[in-house]
Amino acid sequence: MTTLENAAAVLKLFSTQGIRQGHPGLSFSDVVENLKLPKSTVSRLLMTMETQGLLERDQDSRLYRIGKLLLAVSSHYLSVPLVDSVSPYMTQLSQLTQCTGYVSMLEGRDIMVMRMFPGRTYLQVVTPAGSLLPAHETAIGRAILARFSDEEVVQRFNGEYQVNSVNSPANMDLLLTRLAEVRQTGLSFANNETLQGISSLATSIFNKHRNETVGLCLSFPSPEQGKNIPKGIKEGLIAVTRQVAEKLGDEYWQ
Repeated sequence: MTTLENAAAVLKLFSTQGIRQGHPGLSFSDVVENLKLPKSTVSRLLMTMETQGLLERDQDSRLYRIGKLLLAVSSHYLSVPLVDSVSPYMTQLSQLTQCTGYVSMLEGRDIMVMRMFPGRTYLQVVTPAGSLLPAHETAIGRAILARFSDEEVVQRFNGEYQVNSVNSPANMDLLLTRLAEVRQTGLSFANNETLQGISSLATSIFNKHRNETVGLCLSFPSPEQGKNIPKGIKEGLIAVTRQVAEKLGDEYWQ
């Protein structure tokens, strides 16, 4: 293994050993035992990582903690608004799947479109950024609502539940059933709801460091009756969602 690979292996130990903030840290012996490297190699490796700011060593306990350089970098990444963090991923995903992509946030009982990413597939009707749509009548809205408990969802609507599309959940009980399905798979699907001839597949991501939740969505022409979602859309959306969720520590996707 290269020095970089060994350094990465050391940093991964903080995760695999469950070492979080407030934990004393990793010992020299922990690293030797887990990496199966000679003590001399580990000694040089840890010294280099400490010098470069990747690790810090407590003067009393001699245990290693995550260094200031990594903390500064991660703090900067996690402080970026979630909409901005996911946008590069959605740009690429829209191009790969040829679908129109969206990033939206929950606003009361509605979702607000924050970003739109045109795909190569021509859609006659698109929903521009700034648009408000009923959350319960969209795939992306239900993906976000599924993050709440049934009690919180019922309280959010406060008895004022109505639908405009015959393809949307007709009442609160049906909505809760749909949300339960979303919680099981992480995926939310809408077929000819907000727009006739348009289907959408959506997920949601939570950034606990900023207490933000966004929905990610791909829209495409509705499949003909009896046909499945076009190949690559589901797989691509899940892959992107998991990739971002892992970086943010979103346990919903672990």
